[in-house]
Amino acid sequence: MDRAIKEFHKSLNELHSDSRRLGNMNVAGNWFNSLTESLLSHRRYIPAALTLCTGTSLSLAAAAVVWHGENQRLQAQFHQQADRLSVALQQSINKNLEFLYSLEGFYRASTEVTREDFKQFVQPALARNAAIHSVNWIRRVPAAQKAAYEAAIRAEDFPAFQIYERTPDKKQVKAKVRSEYFPIIYREALEEDNKVIGFDVASSPDRKAALEKSVNTGKIAASARIRLVSNNQPGLQVFLPVPRRSTSADNSVNGRQNFMGVIAGLFQITNMVDFSLESLNLDKINFYLYDNSATEKERFLVRYDSQAKQLIDNPKHEKPELTNLGQICQISSDCTRLFNVADRQWRLLVLPGKGYNGMRTHQGSLAICAIGLLMTGSLTIYLLMSLERTAKVEQQVYDRTIQLKQRTAELETALKNLQEAQFKLIQTEKMSSLGQLVAGVAHEINNPVNFISGNLIHTGAYTRNLLELVEIYQQQYPNPTAEVQAKLQEIDWEFISEDLPKILKSMNMGAERIRQIVLSLRNFSRLDEAEMKCVDIHQGIDSTLMILDIRLKPQSGFPGIQVIKEYGDLPLVECWAGQLNQVFMNVLSNAIDVLYEETSKFLPNGKTSYDSAFLPKIRIRTELLSSNCVCVRIADNGTGMTENVKKRLFDPFFTTKPVGKGTGLGLSIGYQIVDKHQGSLRCLSAPGEGTEFWIEVPVRQQSKQSVSKVSPAVGASWN
Repeated sequence: MDRAIKEFHKSLNELHSDSRRLGNMNVAGNWFNSLTESLLSHRRYIPAALTLCTGTSLSLAAAAVVWHGENQRLQAQFHQQADRLSVALQQSINKNLEFLYSLEGFYRASTEVTREDFKQFVQPALARNAAIHSVNWIRRVPAAQKAAYEAAIRAEDFPAFQIYERTPDKKQVKAKVRSEYFPIIYREALEEDNKVIGFDVASSPDRKAALEKSVNTGKIAASARIRLVSNNQPGLQVFLPVPRRSTSADNSVNGRQNFMGVIAGLFQITNMVDFSLESLNLDKINFYLYDNSATEKERFLVRYDSQAKQLIDNPKHEKPELTNLGQICQISSDCTRLFNVADRQWRLLVLPGKGYNGMRTHQGSLAICAIGLLMTGSLTIYLLMSLERTAKVEQQVYDRTIQLKQRTAELETALKNLQEAQFKLIQTEKMSSLGQLVAGVAHEINNPVNFISGNLIHTGAYTRNLLELVEIYQQQYPNPTAEVQAKLQEIDWEFISEDLPKILKSMNMGAERIRQIVLSLRNFSRLDEAEMKCVDIHQGIDSTLMILDIRLKPQSGFPGIQVIKEYGDLPLVECWAGQLNQVFMNVLSNAIDVLYEETSKFLPNGKTSYDSAFLPKIRIRTELLSSNCVCVRIADNGTGMTENVKKRLFDPFFTTKPVGKGTGLGLSIGYQIVDKHQGSLRCLSAPGEGTEFWIEVPVRQQSKQSVSKVSPAVGASWN
């Protein structure tokens, strides 16, 4: 019977090998024929394809050249507009500053400038220029002259005059004691407000630095961005000192008495910029204005939105959008212009707005592309129509060929299914016979083992009684007869009394060991459990390890395999226990074979002792992946496998072992068994990193949907 089965297996293997070789040749031939037929069938369309490709390429090339020219023209036009905007802003600022210089000349030319003279000189400029918010005349008042100066101003029809400063909430309070004060004496603005008279400009933190710089250097100085008190608009305070006649060049603190006063011009930034935009047409062009001399947080001044056509001074919009630069500016610095405002440097960032470089600007290139493509398409369609009849005939021939190939593929599939059915039938019969054999052997061995184990209990009791009796005799008769004493020395009574209990204990352990092996064989075969039952997975793994124990122990030239168990808390699993144990057996056997082969590499030629450079290990880890899925991970620290081997790992009859040492059926059977349990069997491996198998099965079988798969980890790791 066994010989017939082996002959049948051999014939089946040869048939499968021949069919595989024939199938590979057919696949290669079919692919070559399909490629050849495809080229031949489409050969007549080559003129049309060449016409289409050539015409399209020329059309796109011509459009690209025109497109590039349009981009260059648009770029030059953009930079011209940016330059004009920069010049207009500089001219507007210079115009406003020139008024302050003219007022300085007025002071230099006059012996004394009264309040009325100041008003008549300033009012016409305020009426002509909306950017000038106010013009102030500031005097330096030392602390020793403060009281007298306040009294003199009160006499000029300002009875409540005093030098004051503002609290953070804009309330007026008396100026704190300082070494000097810079109060506003004259003030002219579009909106008259005499309450400003007497305000100490040096008390304002955002204006004091510019005032001090102007007084110390004797030159014009401007403040950073400030908020106007009257309308909360962004503003700019410019200070221009006016020295007395025939003063020295010393403008330090010791020479401040030489100053006649300081002219302070307050400008509204939005009006100043808006005045510059009147002569410009900024269609779809945005810009941002920054003060480079200010701190990072205070640099933003104002921005212009071309879509809304308005200036925005909200600091929340200070960050420019640089994603729409395109071909206009390669980098943001190309769109930047710098100019001076008094002693400060302002930066103008000009950016193209939405739709600036849109399709309307490329109408010429698009028209050329459209005309070229239209002519190319017309010519291509004409050529295709002339070849259509021939193509239809070739298509009919091709369809008939495809039908024949489909019939051939169906026959090959039927042959493959028949081979798989034969393989499953043989494997089922083999496992059934093996299960019956294991169960019969286990039953026959179990009876005498139970008899021996049961009698060893009584034998141990009898032996203890006899030893106790002899001990009592020795105590009662310490001087035995010569014959008894000679017999005791002959049999070595002391050794027997000490060794006999050990022998009985060893026999008992041997009988228990046989009982455990028999139990493991019964658990492994599970012949009495033909139906699915809820079993303990760990018990099946332990039974498999018991059977393989002889291969795990150290031997001559082999250090043994260390088995690391990392069992999780698993519920009982509904399965065919015997078939699942067979999967464990196949996977563990392959791991042991790999470790034996790896260990032989470290054994020197002609030696039987083992070098401890490599310690073979097998790790078994169980875990509950989800509420209805358990996973058994079996990993070894062997050589691993390549991707090509992994792709064919579960194919029937595929093996990497030498001829005669492997059938290539173990993992294929295991894969089908796990699939039958609605689970999955996967392999994680890489050369030099070991191999790990994931066996996932559901806790409870489901009739319509399989258990959800959980993605595995990267791979096995050994510390």
